[in-house]
Amino acid sequence: MGERTDDQGQRRPSLSRETRGTGMSVRAVPIGQFLIAVYGGYFGGAVGILMVALWSIGLGLDTAAGNPMRITQLAAVFLTSGALFLFTSDALRAPLPLVTLLAGATAGGFVGAQLARRLPARLLRGVLLATATVTTVLYFLRG
Repeated sequence: MGERTDDQGQRRPSLSRETRGTGMSVRAVPIGQFLIAVYGGYFGGAVGILMVALWSIGLGLDTAAGNPMRITQLAAVFLTSGALFLFTSDALRAPLPLVTLLAGATAGGFVGAQLARRLPARLLRGVLLATATVTTVLYFLRG
């Protein structure tokens, strides 16, 4: 596709040049992405990490290069599942917690996206791995 310019004015290869297949079938990545989306729509835990892992293995995509795509897909998964849960439950009876959650999620998503765009890819991978490890240990300890 060519090159694009990032926020700092540096030229970078487009997404198609940043990917290099690693031997997964062409169908395996979309199937894996679908399964991750189903899991994410129900549970939501570590979905972004699973996406990064799938894309790293299946496409050879760098974490930083895939971050905007990951955020967009996470937003689609969470908005879709959130809307379904919202209208099929009695959650609309308590609007204040919903509005508070929406405001916090929006602020966190914006700040997190800005921060992730500025972190080096190696540091971003380290943060994701540390977050996954700490979360796993805490869930294990809580029983």
